[in-house]
Amino acid sequence: MKGFTLIELVTVLVILGIISVLAVPRLSGSEAFSVNGARDAGLSVARQVQIRAMQQEDPSADCHALTVAASRMGGSAASGCGFNTDRSDVMDLSDSSVRISSEQTIHFDLLGRPVAANNNRMCIASECKITFSQGSSSASICLNSEGYFYACS
Repeated sequence: MKGFTLIELVTVLVILGIISVLAVPRLSGSEAFSVNGARDAGLSVARQVQIRAMQQEDPSADCHALTVAASRMGGSAASGCGFNTDRSDVMDLSDSSVRISSEQTIHFDLLGRPVAANNNRMCIASECKITFSQGSSSASICLNSEGYFYACS
């Protein structure tokens, strides 16, 4: 009787699994991984700023707004806000080749809904979008009028 034992088959499957885990990131390119990683970090930062703004008496103040720039996303960088430099609500991509488009400042009302500096509601006609890009890869965060952040295409 010719064939493979169960141990040989399992060993081959384990080896193929290890090779695929190591090879797939190299074949698909690191751009997609760094863009998706930046988007996921940006999603966390945006939610954190939104929650902090909802806990303030005046959430529309500039200190509690989400600021989006080409290489930075997060809470206000204004020196008068009293935040230290070691913050978890800021993502700095200046050392990376990932860039952020749709530079804007988003304030939040007490319910977490996006508003402009004059307290007019935002993202009503269409969702607000923040796009992270590097080379040909891109990933986006969308924000609807009720304040829900999510990864979108």
